[in-house]
Amino acid sequence: MENLPCSHNARNDRTHDENAAGSTRREFVISSALAAGGLLLHGVFSEPVADAQTPARHVALNAWLKIAPDNTVTIISSQAEMGQGIQTTLPAVLADELGADWTRVRLENAPADAAYRNPRLNWQFTGNSESTTAFFDLMREMGARGRHMLVAAAASRWNVDPASCRTESSRVVHRPTRRSLTFGDLAAEAAAIPAVSTPTLKRQSE
Repeated sequence: MENLPCSHNARNDRTHDENAAGSTRREFVISSALAAGGLLLHGVFSEPVADAQTPARHVALNAWLKIAPDNTVTIISSQAEMGQGIQTTLPAVLADELGADWTRVRLENAPADAAYRNPRLNWQFTGNSESTTAFFDLMREMGARGRHMLVAAAASRWNVDPASCRTESSRVVHRPTRRSLTFGDLAAEAAAIPAVSTPTLKRQSE
């Protein structure tokens, strides 16, 4: 009888240790999964959080488009990806109109903001199978506005007619001389240029 309390306590201790170990293992698995998911989303969709001493890594030309000095183009997606490919389709529309190198394009999810509302229904959501039809023209316009600003910045630097310049592979090219500057080189200057309200869209042949 004298040994029973000791045996009982030992069983309790073992059970406690096993529960604690199980809890620790569960916590580790959960925290690891969350960390992995966080790193994945952080790397693919969002700009790394900068501290007060870190300079800005990109320049916004409009609510949908940012360009970094290293010539990375970040396109904002307001539509959630649910397997329909919309986070490829809409960024590709903007990138094509802009003249961006698709291999240098990053994607970032939009925050909750009036700028990202569905232009037809005036509220921010994904659904009704209308992401492409609702946002297609807007994405072209945002890409064209960015292109106009970048071309204007390059033409000003070269002192040439903007009509003699075009964009390709994330560069502005001066047709007559084949001089070129990257979007990253021009982003800061381009951001200071007022956006045109009705930019000229690319021709179908382009």
